[in-house]
Amino acid sequence: MSLRSPELLESSVPCVVVVDPRFDAYKGLAASARLGKISLHFRASGAEAVKLARRLRVDAWLIAPELDDMSGHDLVPRLQSQLAAQGRGDTKLAVIEAAPPGSRQWGIAAGDARVSGADSLLSRPIAFRDLEALLGLPTAERAEIVPAGGPARAVFTLPMGVGSAAI
Repeated sequence: MSLRSPELLESSVPCVVVVDPRFDAYKGLAASARLGKISLHFRASGAEAVKLARRLRVDAWLIAPELDDMSGHDLVPRLQSQLAAQGRGDTKLAVIEAAPPGSRQWGIAAGDARVSGADSLLSRPIAFRDLEALLGLPTAERAEIVPAGGPARAVFTLPMGVGSAAI
């Protein structure tokens, strides 16, 4: 099988779900999705995220601490138990913090993320290199798998109501 076959490209592009009502804070990730580096999905609530987890294989979940219907720290263990039941224990879950790394608030958020069971704590703005670190994918390795032009199609989805609002 060629390194550039459609099957390998489709499986090598990480699927990332951002669970945060503030979609506008992820312009860098949206740009990566347009370039075909990731498959990106947005959800504003924990309930929507849980529904999506039932039908989509996700490599990384990026979860805001405050969602429309619950705390992000409550969503993390809920997703973990669902993913474990589905045999997807390798999925990474990261909590997103608005405070800058090194600040007192960052330290508190890191402790909360650890207690909830998250794999990592990330700060906005989140860049593609943050995802590579979370997933353990070095840039050199990704360059071999995903061609410079990216795959033939980029995937970027929004829930229907939010998609209409974005237009």
